[in-house]
Amino acid sequence: MQTVLVTGVNGFVGNHLVKELISHGTRVIGLGGQGHGKPDGLAHYLELDLTEPSEAKKINFSGVDAVIHLAGLAAVGPSFDDPMLYINTNIGIEVNLFETALAQNAKPRFLIISSGALYDPKAPQPLTEESSVIPNSPYAISKLGQEQMAYYYSGRSFECITARPFNHFGPGQGPGFIVPDLAQQVVAAASDKKQSVLVGNLDAKRDYTDVRDIVRAYRLLLEKGKSGKIYNICSGTARSGHEILDELAKAANCEPIIEQDPAKMRPSDAPILVGSHEKLTADTSWQPKIPFKTTLADVIASFKA
Repeated sequence: MQTVLVTGVNGFVGNHLVKELISHGTRVIGLGGQGHGKPDGLAHYLELDLTEPSEAKKINFSGVDAVIHLAGLAAVGPSFDDPMLYINTNIGIEVNLFETALAQNAKPRFLIISSGALYDPKAPQPLTEESSVIPNSPYAISKLGQEQMAYYYSGRSFECITARPFNHFGPGQGPGFIVPDLAQQVVAAASDKKQSVLVGNLDAKRDYTDVRDIVRAYRLLLEKGKSGKIYNICSGTARSGHEILDELAKAANCEPIIEQDPAKMRPSDAPILVGSHEKLTADTSWQPKIPFKTTLADVIASFKA
């Protein structure tokens, strides 16, 4: 892919994705929201509100070989407080992108980023792309809607690949997710031994993958993924919140006081979700490379920097 347009380029994943693409000789055009910095190395950058059709029409798809669509609302927890915001934003942005491309008679290859949060937690584990889907949050519903819109536009001659990444983490991730929220507290507790770490449900086990492995999978899917197909991106190993907290504490050389905070408990926390990346590996040869402990140590280091 010579030129790739990345939406949500100045987000957590976007910053890592730009580095991955540029390091492999790709020319990257970035679209970002207002008030955010832009990653280094972009060939061109546009600051647009993609929820507005008029703003999306400012995109020039001429010469764009592919689109990796990251933009949208990504935190599960807040989606329960404002369901329509998540549904309208995440589905609406995608529709605006496709309609703008259609109006310009452009047909770049699209990689739509969905989520492993769609799967039925009662389905046999590990979860495959054929596992049953029962979204149990407004966020997950919005992602299912994005998948359906991609299916619709594939019927209008677009090449569309859908990625379902499971939980991903790494340096640079903002608040609202378990790893950075715990890491920030652990670093503070390492400096003040009397400060507690407030936690939600740490029993739930999730499949975590380093963001740098995730963006490598995105690049490989653009190169080798099959149009019309859905691909899990995951480590294949489930980790509990207790394991995350223990490793963060070790990396910070800290033994924090732990307190449970009812405000951090979610309406629905499935006991375990773990995925299979067999299909992704078969089509692209992708494998996760960065060890769990290494990622958490990098996260702690980023908070100390």
